[in-house]
Amino acid sequence: MTSLAVSKQVIIDFFVFLSICVPVLIVHIMAEPVNVGFFCKDESLTLPYKPDTVSQALLLIVSVGFPFVVIAVSEGFRAAAKTRQPQRVRTAMFIYAKAFGLFLFGLVINCIFTDTIKYSFGRLRPHFLDLCKPDFTKFNCTDEYGVAKYIQDYECTNTLADEKLIKDSHMSFPSGHASVSVYSAIFVVLYLQLRMNITVSHFLRPALQVGFLLMATLCCVTRVTDHKHFSTDVIAGSLLGATTAGLLFFKIGWRLIPGALTSSPPRLPRATSIESEPQTPTPLLRPERLVINNIYKNGNVQGLKDGFLNKV
Repeated sequence: MTSLAVSKQVIIDFFVFLSICVPVLIVHIMAEPVNVGFFCKDESLTLPYKPDTVSQALLLIVSVGFPFVVIAVSEGFRAAAKTRQPQRVRTAMFIYAKAFGLFLFGLVINCIFTDTIKYSFGRLRPHFLDLCKPDFTKFNCTDEYGVAKYIQDYECTNTLADEKLIKDSHMSFPSGHASVSVYSAIFVVLYLQLRMNITVSHFLRPALQVGFLLMATLCCVTRVTDHKHFSTDVIAGSLLGATTAGLLFFKIGWRLIPGALTSSPPRLPRATSIESEPQTPTPLLRPERLVINNIYKNGNVQGLKDGFLNKV
């Protein structure tokens, strides 16, 4: 591919990336989650509000910064290992741009799916009642038969909670932290498997892969212990992130990012003349068969038959 074609492709991909970022911004600024009600005695919504162990800022720094560093270091070492080829530096930078660009593209796609489901379901978080503090005196929690009523028309009275927190309390399913952290971890694991060819240690690459998976797991666990999500929210977010990373990498990544091993299959030597072709070896025959051949040639078939009967 010529440099002009590559530049054209990069420009088109850049504008495509910007175009898919616009829906994410519009959803965060203008969209409102579905108004979902609750039952007054729903104990699953009465957990106390707790601050985030993993804040959104920390999530973005780790989930985006670590892949940025891993891809840069990996491609840098690969380029430095072949110092006799100056073009390797430019090739490494090009591969780095493709790999990290693919990561960002998949991250935005993952966020689009996550936010779409969040705003469509509007599931209440486990700390909703503690954060909202609805005025229970303005409605009856039970009907005339004593059965708990589903309350959908309510008003939050907690003056310490701003509108943003109240809005966020309606977006429990699926877990955005789980979706983003698992997507980032799975992408890095697949990238290391494809690009990192370490010969000095058998355990360095799997250790790095396990480390990234462990960080994603800890992030998912904190979402439950911080009363931000139910376990089903975290499981759904994890599956969404893993599916996005897997499909993106196997459908685009394997074709876009070259593998670590590029060795070509061995070539067989081409014959230049008839004399160079190997001769077919003469099959080894047992002495008994040679004797039988001689007997048949000499016509002494009757003697062969008598000898065979005597042996039997």
